[in-house]
Amino acid sequence: MTGDLREQPRCAGRIAFLKLAVVAVIAGAALMSACSQPSDSQQTAAQQQQAADEQTRKEADEKAWADAEKTGTVAAYTAYLQNFGAGAHVSEASQRIVALNEQARKAADEKAWADAEKAGTAAAYTAYIQNFGGGAHAAQARQRIAELSRKEADDKAWADAVRAGTAAAFTAYTQNFSAGAHVAEARQRLAALDEQARKDADDKAWADAEKVGTAAAFTGYVQKFGSGAHVAEARQRLAALETQGRREVPSIDIQKTCQAAAGAMVSLMGGTTTEQDVNACLDSEQKARDQIVKDRATYSAADKKQCMRTDNYLPSYVEWLTCLEMERDVRKMERPEQFGAGPWTLPKVRPAINTAGR
Repeated sequence: MTGDLREQPRCAGRIAFLKLAVVAVIAGAALMSACSQPSDSQQTAAQQQQAADEQTRKEADEKAWADAEKTGTVAAYTAYLQNFGAGAHVSEASQRIVALNEQARKAADEKAWADAEKAGTAAAYTAYIQNFGGGAHAAQARQRIAELSRKEADDKAWADAVRAGTAAAFTAYTQNFSAGAHVAEARQRLAALDEQARKDADDKAWADAEKVGTAAAFTGYVQKFGSGAHVAEARQRLAALETQGRREVPSIDIQKTCQAAAGAMVSLMGGTTTEQDVNACLDSEQKARDQIVKDRATYSAADKKQCMRTDNYLPSYVEWLTCLEMERDVRKMERPEQFGAGPWTLPKVRPAINTAGR
């Protein structure tokens, strides 16, 4: 029993100790809880600090935006975006950058075009297209290059034509550049060259006619250059030669010759003489005389003396002409060094119309 009494104080002490331990634990827990949770004043201070920070950030954002707008450059708006990637004006800053870049591109385009226009060369327009292939003036630049290429080719072709200075060269220019810058002048040059060529041909033909000096030569000139510069003089020379020729060619009474010839034919052939026969004879005689007058310069004096004899019975211009032409052509064959190697053909002998009594 005594042992039990001794054990009771020990148990009471242990219980008391345990109670004190529990209280201590509870008190410690309470103290730790009180230390870990801020007080109301601490919460208010934190919120105020957060609001102050937000206000500061907002004010910095607005100031940065105001500065960017004041500067108004791509660099300023880009710096704003870099410093305030989540700022209130990010979208607007991006739009401003796009607008400024577009404006700068357009300004550069216009300046480049103005410079190309000022230079006005194909190289300048080509450089514009290379730098601004999609620019506002790209199509116009290509058109200018094409125009300059055509103009360059036009001017070169004209320079070549002027250098050549021939009708063929100017004609080729007008054919290749019918709408060229020098077409009117090319046509004027052609007209002048044609006129000069006609004049040169006229003068040469006249010089040749004068050198020959025959009625045939002057007649040929008049036929070829009916409105030439020497036509009037050619006709005067022809008239003078005709007058001189008629004086040089003895006169024959062709009426008498033809009547006698027609009578002789009747005697030989029978029948009767008709006026038509006589007229045909007169026509042949007159043509033969005209031919002798025309070609008299081609007959030698000896041949004219031998052939044109009025003392023959019933002389005939037809027979005179036949004789003159045969003698002249025989001389040509005898002197090839003077008249050429030939071949020569003797003229056809005209039918005699006054063989009666010979």
